[in-house]
Amino acid sequence: MSTNHPYFVGSQTSGVDGSSEGGRLSTVRLPQVLVLYSVPLLKALQAAGYTGKLNAEPALVDGTWVLKVTYEGDEPPPVPERWHGHRVVLEKGEPANA
Repeated sequence: MSTNHPYFVGSQTSGVDGSSEGGRLSTVRLPQVLVLYSVPLLKALQAAGYTGKLNAEPALVDGTWVLKVTYEGDEPPPVPERWHGHRVVLEKGEPANA
């Protein structure tokens, strides 16, 4: 039997009345959420005209989860400093050995 229990996010007000939790994503699963956020970020960079190879993944930088965008090519794409409230880190990728 399935029950309809809410999944509260990891904040101090969780479970009090639920009114302050409107649409927040759980910080318990932040790396998975960042993977979801990376898809529209990469599409936005491609729509802005970047034609090189791009990859994005969650990464821990100084104890904080960030979106790490790796690019291949000579010139980096113009990435935003923050994407959906999370810091974006740009890193040049190593070309694949042929």
